[in-house]
Amino acid sequence: MFIKFNTSDFFNTGPVKKTHTIRKINLSICLCILGIITAVAQSKEGVISGNVYTDNQKPLVNANILIEELQKGAISDSNGNFEITNIPFGDYTVTASMIGYNTISKKITINKSKVKKINFICSDSSTELQEVVITAEKKESSLQKVAIAVSAISSKDIEARKIVQYSDLLGTIPNFITSNAGSPTLNMMSTRGILTFSTDPALGVYIDGVPMFSGYGSSIQLLDIERIEILRGPQSTLYGRNALGGIIQIITKKPTNQTQGFAEIGLGNYNTQRYGIGVSGPLVKDKLFAGFNFLYNTYKGYTTNQYTNNDFDQPKNYNGNLNLKYLANDRLKFTLNAKAEKNDITGTFPYAINYQEALENPRTVNQNGTNIETRKLLSTSLLAEYRGDSYALSSTTGYTLREGTYEDYDIDYTPYDVFTYESFQQQKSLSQEFKIVTNQDKKVQFTGGLFSYYDWFKSPNTYKYGLDSGDYAGYIYTSTNTVRLYGAAAYGNITYAIGSKWKLNAGLRFDYEERNLESYVGDVQIDSETTTLDANDNALSSKFSASYQANKDMMFYASYASGFRQGGFNSYSVDPDHFTYKPEYTNNYEVGVKSEWWNHKLRANMSLYYIKWDDQQQTVNAQISGYTDNIGEMTSKGLEIELIALPIKNLELSYSLGLVDTEYQNLILPDENGLDYNYKENKQVFTPSYTSNLSLNYNTDIAKNLNLFVVPQWTALGKQYFNYYNDLVQDPYSLINLNLGVKYKNYEFSLWGKNLTDTEYLSFAYATSTASAASVLYANPPLTFGFTFKVKFNGLHND
Repeated sequence: MFIKFNTSDFFNTGPVKKTHTIRKINLSICLCILGIITAVAQSKEGVISGNVYTDNQKPLVNANILIEELQKGAISDSNGNFEITNIPFGDYTVTASMIGYNTISKKITINKSKVKKINFICSDSSTELQEVVITAEKKESSLQKVAIAVSAISSKDIEARKIVQYSDLLGTIPNFITSNAGSPTLNMMSTRGILTFSTDPALGVYIDGVPMFSGYGSSIQLLDIERIEILRGPQSTLYGRNALGGIIQIITKKPTNQTQGFAEIGLGNYNTQRYGIGVSGPLVKDKLFAGFNFLYNTYKGYTTNQYTNNDFDQPKNYNGNLNLKYLANDRLKFTLNAKAEKNDITGTFPYAINYQEALENPRTVNQNGTNIETRKLLSTSLLAEYRGDSYALSSTTGYTLREGTYEDYDIDYTPYDVFTYESFQQQKSLSQEFKIVTNQDKKVQFTGGLFSYYDWFKSPNTYKYGLDSGDYAGYIYTSTNTVRLYGAAAYGNITYAIGSKWKLNAGLRFDYEERNLESYVGDVQIDSETTTLDANDNALSSKFSASYQANKDMMFYASYASGFRQGGFNSYSVDPDHFTYKPEYTNNYEVGVKSEWWNHKLRANMSLYYIKWDDQQQTVNAQISGYTDNIGEMTSKGLEIELIALPIKNLELSYSLGLVDTEYQNLILPDENGLDYNYKENKQVFTPSYTSNLSLNYNTDIAKNLNLFVVPQWTALGKQYFNYYNDLVQDPYSLINLNLGVKYKNYEFSLWGKNLTDTEYLSFAYATSTASAASVLYANPPLTFGFTFKVKFNGLHND
């Protein structure tokens, strides 16, 4: 804007009276113009001010007030007052925190009123449950206000329960199962009976907003985690492919203005070793932040090899993580995350040849292969966020590179030289998502976006027939499979508030995917047979829900959601009739209640659900040259309860219960004579009839700066089947874990034990084989115990 001034107006040669008048007029005009310019420049900024009190209305001094999106904050004064200025219009999350008190988060909007007054009442953290904020619906929401069944495990609980890998989540969430499938890099996960017997997950795994396209694609160790969110039931309207049964979100800790770090060492039986270190903080105050952590983890000898009379298994894991966050201005920020992982594993997939052999010789194998697996994993993401006055825009770009090698893998699981497998696998995945979220205090709220991806997977495979394979001795069979996936999706989710109590929600998503397969059998250069296949799928997913907020602490909801998982190729099939398979679909009906009682000392959530699963993808004859086909139809219905209570000061009690009943209406499998038979009315595999978990967390000061903590955990699992024929059964069993120790200032020493009763149980089996032929993983892992020493340091918040 340009303003032209005439000098004669200021240096007029006329009468003095006229000169003074003109000068006054022009000066007034200039001041008005300057005022308008200043007003325009400041019209898009506001102020947050308020007070912080304890629950007995006393001022809380030196509490930390932080606007999370801007990393701007203040410290409350001697009267509990605070003020933060120069805040652009928009939606924000403001938190008040102080050691010994619950962290309180509030969603606020800075708009034309410019000044926002908020007061915080921070209760003693040992007397009142803390609000849990999640991002399950691709926006920040209170756990108790979203109309879906979702569980959140905080960083505090992750540390207290010694959750260091996915298998430690076994039974801790209602109707959620996770178990090691024989390799530390591959975990089988199931919720409400929805699972998959392949590397394409039916439960989507997202790490910092980036999807992992393969069961081998996510980091196996959990270090420096802010929160784990587990969404049960189809989530395809927001997440699309691989959200058939739910979503697992891993949110890592991000650097802030506060300099902090940790170092830990853990040692235990079976030569268990765990070393970790991390540091984060500002590189440039209020502008650039960085965080880094590293982990090394190993153990040896869960399983003995009778063939060599030595330990069979020894995995080694190296894991590093880098976070960079840059605040370009008060509206725009960038977050870069990079993870690198290397796995060197000897003795992967320690299967017994059948269940009877496993019962007679638990935790032993008898095979001549060394089963070596080497995996390299790199996962990066770039998040750009822009906050407007009434909306937030974001762009998430993700890239994953995985390389895996199998050497001397004994597929016959015997001491004889019959059949070995070798492979070098490569996978590259690129994804891009653009998202918009409107103000959350409006009557109509919208979340929508565009998503696209490219996934490339190549797997050269070599099968060697050994000297003990009879007429096939010396024969080598090779194949190379290359699969390319291209996909795009658009989604939208609208929430409409009817008054102050009712909310209606509707979501819709359209997904499209193209696939290409190139398969070479034999020597590619000399004597190869080439198969080239193309296919495509599309799906329209929908969700509807209604919630009723009876009062500020109780909400009822009902919902319907559909889910789908894309089709695919049977890369290893030699039967042209089974080169491809179609998508599968779920329909989920659910009602639930979320509530808090006794002045927020008890949180009680419950849900009832019914799922219909159509065109189920089932793997047949999976051990050597199997194929997947749409041969199943199943229903699942159940009950889920989660309770968290503070019955007395310093004691937190958590209990969860899941009941599930599954039944196949259609399941065509070959019987013992090789003829197709419908095993309808059979139960789903890897699905206990109940999951029950009780965890206590007791903390108390025993001296100045010295705190004692005791965290026992009991998990019980009901009867479950490990093959689709339902003749391989695991009876109910329970596991007991314990973590106890002391904290002195920033130092922590703990003694821990897992599976303290050394319970032997079946954890995995080839589900498509009968009990007499199914290779199984039994009695793994055993009783483990050890100690952990950890030191933390925290700098002052740099405001």
